[in-house]
Amino acid sequence: MNIVAIISREWSKDIILNLIEDKKNKIQISLILTTLKAVKKPKNVEVIYLEDSKYIDKYYKKIKLHKPTFIITYGWSEYISKELRDISPCLILHPSPLPFYRGGSPIQNQIINNEIKSAVSIILAEDKIDTGDILYQNEIEFTGYLDEILERIIQEGIKGTKKIIADYKINKLVYKSQNNSKSTTFKRINKNELEISPDDFKNKDAKYFYNLVRGFQEPYPKIYIKCKDNSILYLEKVGFSKT
Repeated sequence: MNIVAIISREWSKDIILNLIEDKKNKIQISLILTTLKAVKKPKNVEVIYLEDSKYIDKYYKKIKLHKPTFIITYGWSEYISKELRDISPCLILHPSPLPFYRGGSPIQNQIINNEIKSAVSIILAEDKIDTGDILYQNEIEFTGYLDEILERIIQEGIKGTKKIIADYKINKLVYKSQNNSKSTTFKRINKNELEISPDDFKNKDAKYFYNLVRGFQEPYPKIYIKCKDNSILYLEKVGFSKT
């Protein structure tokens, strides 16, 4: 079997490179398409650097020539088109216990809502976003700052992908439908929502701001406060206590 990877996030790059370097399981990835500029070309893997994620449709014929069993699209921010899905089943990694927290900014929306447990779900891409069959789902902790959470997502993503491939090879891959009646959907958090205003302190408790800050770390934009003379205070680490 052969795999094509389409990636645009650092955490998804780490998953793909781990799969390539795993000599025990010998997972064949022949093509990577990415918007990341710092992806070192692995041996025997073709890498195509995309100026913009919207240009992916120009490479459908190229992808088809590789005859992939699966197309891994972890962290890909664009809609997975039917044309791409028709080439091969496309895998999506969504960091939530689907069908809960479908939609944009799943990590941040869960942190803001004070979720301390979440999951890594690997699903098939479908016409409707985040609705595809679940191939793998396992719980992870959502405590700590974003870098800690992303590392858990990476490790669980590696584990889950290897299991999917292994199960597929022996014809034991399980496809679990999502219960749409229980689904919840959240919108993507925009950059203009990251400013904390004086009025916000009147309406929210300290735990809310603590969660907000720990959810928006590198590589995402940071939470900030506008100060005197249009200077800006960026919040990277904060603490809180209950009185």
